[in-house]
Amino acid sequence: MKRLFNILVSFSLAIFIISSSVILGLKFKNLYYYDVKKLNISYISGFTDEEIKLNYDYLIDYNLNNKVEEFHLPTIKYSEQGKTHFEEVRNIFQIIKKVSYISGIISILGIIFSIKNKNIKFLNTASTMTILLPIIVALPLVINFNHLFIKFHEVVFSNDYWIFDPDIDPVIDILPQDVFFHIGILILVVVLLTSILLQIAYRILNKKVK
Repeated sequence: MKRLFNILVSFSLAIFIISSSVILGLKFKNLYYYDVKKLNISYISGFTDEEIKLNYDYLIDYNLNNKVEEFHLPTIKYSEQGKTHFEEVRNIFQIIKKVSYISGIISILGIIFSIKNKNIKFLNTASTMTILLPIIVALPLVINFNHLFIKFHEVVFSNDYWIFDPDIDPVIDILPQDVFFHIGILILVVVLLTSILLQIAYRILNKKVK
């Protein structure tokens, strides 16, 4: 029973770290602002830097906002299919947020109970579980991100609305694939660093327990 409890707490903590890292990666708008200059997005899209940031900020806020609202980009035109796709993306991020909240609550309760009983093995297990994500994902991400990007969309979405036509959905021009690659790298780095911190915490506390 104790072993099963440790696995449950470790799994919940790992899920919380991963889901929260995804949300953090999306919220870190400064990375995109850097890409606007680095990737010369204004030249590629034909929009000004201010207009690009305005519409990108709206997309992020729309995806993470709990309130249901009608999708409406501030200044960039979009098709009904484009609108449907962004609504589907928002639903996915809303699920990730709920998973983060639920796993966070379970993790906190599990951690409190474990520490009271001087059981810190969950830190080691959670560290191992968490670090598996960067190891599993990093290789295909670096080798062929384009293939991974396409396969991800084919699996997650039941339609091909994610294949944008720039003429009717010019928003795609402000979202080059490199933007998603950089966000993916940021998420993996956050997960990796958190995993390392869990391992350090485990080793320090393990010495004190002994």
